[in-house]
Amino acid sequence: MPLPGPPPEVDEDEENPGGAECPICEKRDGDCDHLVASLDLGYAELVAGAIFARQGEILELLEQLASSDPDALKVAGAGPALEHVATLIQAEKEEGASAGDAIAIHYSRILAALNHVLQDDAEVAATAIDAESGDQAELAFLWAEDPEGVVERLVERLEAWAQEVRDP
Repeated sequence: MPLPGPPPEVDEDEENPGGAECPICEKRDGDCDHLVASLDLGYAELVAGAIFARQGEILELLEQLASSDPDALKVAGAGPALEHVATLIQAEKEEGASAGDAIAIHYSRILAALNHVLQDDAEVAATAIDAESGDQAELAFLWAEDPEGVVERLVERLEAWAQEVRDP
């Protein structure tokens, strides 16, 4: 019986097809410390990044804002992405859906709004990967020199908007 040959070489991209290269240090997403967030916009999931440390707080604030009056969000300066989601959720509630159901229906749009809000930070660089398979997945990668600082500023902006919507 012949001895097996050396294992076949594996291309790093084939081994980690969903990974992305950091535009700051040019390392793969798992090998650097610049990842603010990795979002799977097709499956509406937060995948990785510094955002995980405050994920619950951020998602709670986003859901609160998305359930707000779109006009109040406009006055607060929350931006068109959150205003659009709030309009969709308001329409669902007018049709009889509970706030929780309306949020669940449009959760992928809430994460897309998060992607837009993060990209509004001047220190954030964004890259994306469209899945080549039939998954319909789109991965958004958001990078910064100081990812924890970006997350902190995000929470501060979301809290300020929520306060403005509550107490105009």
